[in-house]
Amino acid sequence: MDHPRILVVDDCAESCEPLAKLFIAAGHSARCVYRGEAALAFLATHVPDVILLDVMMPGMDGVEVLRAIRSDPRTATVPVIVCSAVSDPAFIRSVRARGANDYWVKTAITPVDMLVRLQPYLGTRETGSVVLPAIK
Repeated sequence: MDHPRILVVDDCAESCEPLAKLFIAAGHSARCVYRGEAALAFLATHVPDVILLDVMMPGMDGVEVLRAIRSDPRTATVPVIVCSAVSDPAFIRSVRARGANDYWVKTAITPVDMLVRLQPYLGTRETGSVVLPAIK
């Protein structure tokens, strides 16, 4: 059985790399890309099971990336979870209205909580209970 594939798009390696390592330790396949343009280049040849997307990035921001993901028939139905430090309720509503499946405020969620909340977006490939990796 394939491992669920997670694409993490965040311009900050200090945010992205630990998440990818956590997802891999939990049995998933994870890839980090650090700019919106790089995410779209990756998506041109790969379709992940879920995308974790930052909003505030240089160049193409997360809202533009989300728009491009939703307009491409290959990726239009891939779950996109926006994960950002922006906590303004009106902004969150606007991002969800543009097609984000969920919105997580970075300062209000732990990485382990992310792992648990990610499970419903991984489809039917997941069976049984969630096994969390040991945190050192």
